[in-house]
Amino acid sequence: MFFLLPLVGVAVGATVAALINDASSEKDRQAAEHHRKVANDLTSKYSNLEKRYNKYVDKSKSQIDELTKQHALDEAEKDILRLALRLQQSLYMLMWDIDNNPTYEALIKFKQAVEATNKVLEELREETIQIPNKYFSRHLTRVKISEKIAETKRKKIKSSSATILVQRIDHFST
Repeated sequence: MFFLLPLVGVAVGATVAALINDASSEKDRQAAEHHRKVANDLTSKYSNLEKRYNKYVDKSKSQIDELTKQHALDEAEKDILRLALRLQQSLYMLMWDIDNNPTYEALIKFKQAVEATNKVLEELREETIQIPNKYFSRHLTRVKISEKIAETKRKKIKSSSATILVQRIDHFST
């Protein structure tokens, strides 16, 4: 619709010119004067309409730019939310692995990963991951027990190896 405005302007100008050139007698001059007034009125109205059109075009372009920026921000936020979800899922998998085989290093890395993920979630104004302190203390206790058991086994192996070695030495010396 608005792309017709320039064509209307050209048509108005051509009509005015044709009417003015066609006037030859007094009666025609009076009619031409009337047509000139009408043409001037149409031209000024056209000019005002064109200004309004250009104002709306500029406003529309700025709104489109703003909406495009907002859409890009929304898409980026969705991508970050998807990433946060994947991080949470990875943390749950890590929790299950720690439940099966706890180590001190895994607990430290898990705590650091939770803190980093929570920073992302806080920036997004989303609910953070809450891991009870009991989880860490329980698994630290399990790690200490596992280490004690492993140390006891090493001592038994060393003592049994030493005993076997002493028996072999005794056996060869007799």
